[in-house]
Amino acid sequence: MSLHLNLYHEVIRAKELKRRDPLKLTMYGLAAVVAAFAGYYVLQAVKLHSLNSELATVKAEFDRLDPQAKTAKAREDELQTQLKAGTLLVKKVENRFYWAPVLEQVMQVVPREVQVTRLTGEITGESNRRCALSIDGLSAGADARNVAETLRTAIAEKISPQFKNVTSKFRTLEDGTEMAMLDGKQVPTATFAINVEFYSGEERAAEPVRRKK
Repeated sequence: MSLHLNLYHEVIRAKELKRRDPLKLTMYGLAAVVAAFAGYYVLQAVKLHSLNSELATVKAEFDRLDPQAKTAKAREDELQTQLKAGTLLVKKVENRFYWAPVLEQVMQVVPREVQVTRLTGEITGESNRRCALSIDGLSAGADARNVAETLRTAIAEKISPQFKNVTSKFRTLEDGTEMAMLDGKQVPTATFAINVEFYSGEERAAEPVRRKK
């Protein structure tokens, strides 16, 4: 019976261990990658939880302030409406036309030979207002018609420096049926009605014409 002795078993074992080392290294590498991914996942999960908590806090704050914001917006709209109404009222007051100065100027040119029996005024328009003044009266004198004519032209000349497009025209001019006492004498009379028209304020600037492209 022959005897076999294996004196290289340590060498063979060492070679087998060397063949196993790459597998172990690969396993170690995979384990490291898995650990890295797990750490990244945990980090992202913590970050997401923090963002959700912050979002919940912000939403709660928004829900608390939203009614106040709506109330403030409604109050702002109300104040804006009141401000616009007040501004419009102030503008109307500032641009208001006063008849008193005009009537004072008219009365300054009325001679003693004229008696005004009726006086009316009318205004139309906003910025560039059309003003119409109607004067009815009785004139007396040797030439009563000429007295009325002098009054008509005097009114236009008096108010022209303050207003634009002043016109003064007779609506009627007729000889009177009665005599009047003037300077102790009986003189003829004439009845008249004068329409005075003028414009007060500024004309609105014309809007630029947009050309079609």
